[in-house]
Amino acid sequence: MTGVVGVDRSGRSWALVTIGGTVRARLVSDAGTPATMAVEELVHAHGPLVLSPTPGLEGGGGCAAFVDTVDLVASDPETASVEQIRAVSAFARRILTTH
Repeated sequence: MTGVVGVDRSGRSWALVTIGGTVRARLVSDAGTPATMAVEELVHAHGPLVLSPTPGLEGGGGCAAFVDTVDLVASDPETASVEQIRAVSAFARRILTTH
């Protein structure tokens, strides 16, 4: 599995997957209770999440490019494009907004 994994406050691992422009989380650490939910719902019910890339993420793909964009916006925002800043802020808003 490649991508980003989040660990909730109970220690369960969730794979974060982009589906149709939304970020969803799939429970991967407990095969007995499969679950998929929107990241916003996950954070509200079980958050906060500690995020980390899984092995192989550095190999390329959209997720690695997004991680690079987040790093750029966080470390050197004056060189980031408006589109990059919007993408990072939209992702953060989806994760942090409570319903």
